Amino acid sequence: MNKRGKISTRFMLILGLVIAVAFIYFFFFFNYSCNSLACFQAHQKNCDHTKFVNDVQDATWQYKIIGNRGDSCRIEVTLLQVRKGDIALEKLQGESMKCDAPKGQIAPPESDLKSCHGILKEGLQEIIIQKMHSYIITNLGEISAELEGVL
Repeated sequence: MNKRGKISTRFMLILGLVIAVAFIYFFFFFNYSCNSLACFQAHQKNCDHTKFVNDVQDATWQYKIIGNRGDSCRIEVTLLQVRKGDIALEKLQGESMKCDAPKGQIAPPESDLKSCHGILKEGLQEIIIQKMHSYIITNLGEISAELEGVL
């Protein structure tokens, strides 16, 4: 093989390697980064790999669209910071859950906990159950009177 043929073969191997690395990066690791909820929702409709930090009044949530999963879009939700609310919520800071939102949906993924799983979901459910239990204990007399009226 002549010198020109070796250079051409090396060039093609290097070019192929660069293309393969770029493909792997963009397919597995690249994420769009949004600064607004509208931007995130536009990417959520198409289930594009996207990161967004939603800084609302009572908490800061991070959303990361992981990708398609059948007919749904897998989104990782992380509770970054709690500003208002129950002290028990502070224990969940830094915890996350994965939610499967229907494709094309733009509602916050944590709005339907049935489609989520992870430590954050379990913690939120535990807080909800504790609050319901406290409400029932506090209002047991009223609930009992209402039940007697029904029976």
